[in-house]
Amino acid sequence: MTLHKRILIGSVSGMAMATAVAAAPVFAADSSTQVQEVVVTGIRQSLEKAIQVKRTNEDQVEAISASDIGKLPDKNVADALQRLPGINTQSAASGEGGFDENDRVSIRGTSPSLTNVTIDGHNVATGDWFILDQYQTVGRSVSFDLLPSEIVQGTTVYKTQDASILEGGVAGAINIDTRTPLALGKTYTVEGSVQGNYSSTSGEWKPQVNGLAGWKNEAGTFGVLAQGFLEDHSAERFGQETLGYTSLALPTYNSAGVIQSGDPITIGHPELIGVQAPTLIGSTLFKQEKERKGGYLDFEFQPNDKFEANLSGFYSKLTATNFNDNYMYWGAHELTNNIPTSYTVSNNTLTSATWPGVQPALPGGKCWNTACTTGPVDGLIVDNIDRPNENSDTAYINLDGTFHATSNLTFKGQIGYTIGHGNTPESPSFESDGGAGGVSYAPSGNGWAVTPTAGNGYIGPQNTAGLANDWAWNDVFREVDKETYGSIDGKWDVGDSWLKAVKFGVRMSDHVRQVDGWDRGCSLGANGQCWTAGQAPFSSVGPTSYPGGFSAGNLGIPGLLIPIGGQPGNVANIINGITDGVHGPPSSLVQAQNYYWMGSFKVHEVDTEGYVMGSFGGDWWHGNAGVRISDTKETPNANVSDPSGLVPGDIKTSAYGDYYVTDKTYDYLDVLPSVNLTFDLKKNLLLRLSAAETMSRPDYSALGGTVSLTDLTLTGNGGNTALKPIKAAVYDAALEYYYGPTSVAAISVFHDDLQSYVTFGNHPGQFIDQQLATCPTCVGPIETYTISSPSNTTGELSGVELQVQQPIGWGFGFQANATYVDGHESSGAPLVGTSKYTYNLVAYYEDHGLSARLAYTFRSSFFVGLNRAADENQEDYGTLDASINYQVTPRVTLTVDALNLTNQLLKYYAQNTTQIVAVYDNGTQVNAGFRFKF
Repeated sequence: MTLHKRILIGSVSGMAMATAVAAAPVFAADSSTQVQEVVVTGIRQSLEKAIQVKRTNEDQVEAISASDIGKLPDKNVADALQRLPGINTQSAASGEGGFDENDRVSIRGTSPSLTNVTIDGHNVATGDWFILDQYQTVGRSVSFDLLPSEIVQGTTVYKTQDASILEGGVAGAINIDTRTPLALGKTYTVEGSVQGNYSSTSGEWKPQVNGLAGWKNEAGTFGVLAQGFLEDHSAERFGQETLGYTSLALPTYNSAGVIQSGDPITIGHPELIGVQAPTLIGSTLFKQEKERKGGYLDFEFQPNDKFEANLSGFYSKLTATNFNDNYMYWGAHELTNNIPTSYTVSNNTLTSATWPGVQPALPGGKCWNTACTTGPVDGLIVDNIDRPNENSDTAYINLDGTFHATSNLTFKGQIGYTIGHGNTPESPSFESDGGAGGVSYAPSGNGWAVTPTAGNGYIGPQNTAGLANDWAWNDVFREVDKETYGSIDGKWDVGDSWLKAVKFGVRMSDHVRQVDGWDRGCSLGANGQCWTAGQAPFSSVGPTSYPGGFSAGNLGIPGLLIPIGGQPGNVANIINGITDGVHGPPSSLVQAQNYYWMGSFKVHEVDTEGYVMGSFGGDWWHGNAGVRISDTKETPNANVSDPSGLVPGDIKTSAYGDYYVTDKTYDYLDVLPSVNLTFDLKKNLLLRLSAAETMSRPDYSALGGTVSLTDLTLTGNGGNTALKPIKAAVYDAALEYYYGPTSVAAISVFHDDLQSYVTFGNHPGQFIDQQLATCPTCVGPIETYTISSPSNTTGELSGVELQVQQPIGWGFGFQANATYVDGHESSGAPLVGTSKYTYNLVAYYEDHGLSARLAYTFRSSFFVGLNRAADENQEDYGTLDASINYQVTPRVTLTVDALNLTNQLLKYYAQNTTQIVAVYDNGTQVNAGFRFKF
């Protein structure tokens, strides 16, 4: 169907919707309209400004306004945006699991990578603090962890596209406006906030300090504004994780009858072939100390009515030191080396199994090994991973200029540079195994009950003597994201004709995303050195009990295994004490033979765009129409395995095998038309109709073409250098009724036809398993891994949004919105990030110096993506947040904000809810303190 035909269909749908709403009951008028001279502040002022932005914009938008520093009750921008209709947030980008602060934002059921986020109209480079996000899931979405809400003057969410908006958002775009000095009300302005942050899981209070100082001259022609922030947070996340599922397969044997691969449980039970079985089930404790610090500086110059300039700079760094203990049932080892005495299957999942401590004889005269003997099987494995000073940062410097050439012709220019980093400076890790006495697991509440068998060889929280090191490693990863950009835009105000104005512009950017990693491990002997006699005992990490809050009751898992963990300092000392010059400390690790080329890549992208757009209208209608043309030149540097070692020019220095680098350039030209129309059906009643072609570019890791591996589960993630941009034809119709300065009722319907969506699938690949190496110079055997990699496909999503915002008198008011989305790939598979139902309920009060807000946010289950080659979905999730402010004096306000008051658990599953992936308890956060303004 052509775009023209679809616009006609959208128009018919919009008119039908208008008729339906016109027949609906009308809300009572906002009584505040009768006293226009009253100056509103606080919550009502922010709501009024947001409604004004929404009503007067030519496009369909949502907005947040924050007039004073700290007025937003949430601690980062993502937490605030989730209150808007059609906006979803999530607290993780990859397999790190969910946390207590939202990190990514998406619009109308799409992936966060399909939402373009800008600050003052320009891109912002970003980095990720978590190691998997640095090289496995490197997206284009901005990490909101780095953006405190205090920098925000206002935020606009564009749900429809026009030609002047920077491309990159399939379903929409988000622009964050920062504060400028000439917009300050007084010559001198000083504002700030001082709060303590409390986490119920860690039980600790941490300081959070923000400040702003601004000055402008009496003439209002020059001003300076400076902001700074320092925010600490101590987090402990309690959880249980299932790190992957495998499809059971029949065993294969060599000519001597020795088993080579497959799962012996299927012998004599063909009905088990293809059943999914958990590979690792762990009681996990994640401790983190977060420090976010940085600042914003702005110089504004407006000497006359012809010219104005603004020079701004921003820097934010998040240091996220963390330590992860995980005490796991080793299902992958039991499945390939043992036969259970009993098991159950439900919903194509091996939901329970009891494993003996010693292998039974294989039937049919087959053998476990060349000696045809049986032996004990380790069923438990413990990871203690320390990541001191893991961090990310972002920075930019940006110059904006405006020149009014004539009364009708205006030019705007923008030039800038932005850079972000993600760093794992070291990741000393100690892994132990044991459990030869046997182990069992079974479903229980929100997760699994894992039970080491009592008796001979028993290993558990009270007896760790049988646990000893099987692998110790360290990682160093460095992620760099940078862009240089420049643009020129013009606007010609035509006059009194139906054509009101013509906008036009060009933009160029040069973007580089590069990730480099080094990794090496070995088995530690009793003396703490690689591949020496004996095994380093688990006791060397300084066993310590998990916190009291880590309990079966809090996680809702009766029979939860409550283990013990290690001490971060002990783990770091053990790894940094390796002295062979190859393993151990970062100083030994960063060298050619340890280069982890499978997880390293570089993408160079040059984008050139131009657009022209006309704004037009009459007495009862207005709108815009235009076209944006975008040329994308992408050069992904992909590292490709060369197991034969015969490719000319291949690189032979890595312990992970020979490889070569490809750097083919791909060139894509996209023509993106758009049209937005608004009709004044009657006073305060607007009908909006929109249609556009939109595009987003694939994630950097999807383009990188490299492969990252998880040896324990023989899985990995790979890229595809030939991925095409994601394109969509999007259509929208909305009806908006404004019946007061802070009142609105609206309904909108939308449809996105995804013409080149990116999906993920699995395929086998041959790689070296370095964890099975047996000496310092040995290369591990080649194993078959299950690799998940992206490819282009098609899909669609459709939905409807409803919203009401209404003051109800005596200082009270409410906001309510709901979104329904139905989306899927052409194969019927779910789209990443699509929740069928999302809704927000907000009640507020503001009078006599007291303001309060209670907000409930809910989103239904959605597909997160692939985690270790297995599907990952997040279950339904709803949170209750609250904020109270009391104005002690006109200059000082006391504040208390609370997030996740009901301590809602985050839950994840794989293909179905029987296949549990994770449950996490992040606790409740409280921020209490005061704001001041002079």
